[in-house]
Amino acid sequence: MGFFDFFKSGSNKPSIDLTDFKFVSDDHTRIQNGQKSNANNKGAWRGIRVQTSDNKTFTSTIYNLSGTHPIWGDNIQMAPKQMKIIEQNDEKIFLRGFGTDTMGASFADYGITLHKQNGSIDKVTLHMFDRNTEIVYSKGNPSEMNKPKVVPKVTEVTKPTVVQNLDSTIVALKNYKQKWDTETSMQQKMMIAMQSDNLNNKGCDNYENGNTDLAIDFFNQALQIMPINSDALLNLARSYNKSGQLNNTIDPLKKLYHLSPDSQILKHKIIAYSLLLKLLDNFDSDGGATYPSTVIKFVEQNFSFITSDREIKQLIHKLNQPYNRDILTYQLEGIFGGEHLYMTSSGTDRATIREEMRDALNWN
Repeated sequence: MGFFDFFKSGSNKPSIDLTDFKFVSDDHTRIQNGQKSNANNKGAWRGIRVQTSDNKTFTSTIYNLSGTHPIWGDNIQMAPKQMKIIEQNDEKIFLRGFGTDTMGASFADYGITLHKQNGSIDKVTLHMFDRNTEIVYSKGNPSEMNKPKVVPKVTEVTKPTVVQNLDSTIVALKNYKQKWDTETSMQQKMMIAMQSDNLNNKGCDNYENGNTDLAIDFFNQALQIMPINSDALLNLARSYNKSGQLNNTIDPLKKLYHLSPDSQILKHKIIAYSLLLKLLDNFDSDGGATYPSTVIKFVEQNFSFITSDREIKQLIHKLNQPYNRDILTYQLEGIFGGEHLYMTSSGTDRATIREEMRDALNWN
């Protein structure tokens, strides 16, 4: 399905005809075990599609409209699920899966509720019963989706990526990605991705429940099946950080970068995390401090791209924003003409730096 095909329909009138129903969302909330996630997902465009040819059996699919999904390709976020209508009234239409997929996984673990208001659907809920999880998708305006986002002006152009001296794990990852793109059939991709996503979801459940070590095991298992599962790589990095294995976070971040070298937000996560890691490495009774050259060299050696002092300073401002004070700062000039320092401000302890590391990995 082409990107813009999602918006094609025969009528602009509000309808609950499920022959080929399409719902566009620009925000969603995850609710697990009755607890709402605090994640900000505004701008995460998703498309929910319900199709039927006989009004008895329905197919429900969810698409990532923000770009091609790294696992499924062609924008598919949730593979098609076979469903039937369980309940419908003036307030909602509830569909639940039935039967199994080619791998034997039960479609009954999934359901979709279409919430009605004034004769049209104003929100959609995805139910994942086996995980006691719901994702509520709010209605978005498709005309807003392609408007350019306002981003801070970067006055220095990042230098080209340095690709020499790649370690063997990155070479293997690139070889797998090339084979995935050129030799793996869509059916094989779906089978592999479903197995990997299932393990990734188990890891997420354990992460949310505080079982970080078990979460790490599940994320690693997901990556053994599918090394380019970007969700599992980022979740593994977050889990290593949460468990205090800070240096282990570098490897999954490195793999993520080589899978998506053009992602500016991923680069910013990596640079911010590297800065905070270096501040912790040099933390004493007076706080943490590190030189620009130390951070720039660390990023180049571990991630094979170049950052700059100006870019790091911009990210320091971003790191400070949630605290309404400068918990990180920097010298305007070095002492006696030497190199200046990035520093923690008075009252910024190790725990605050660790909290910032978690926040940086959650940037979107």
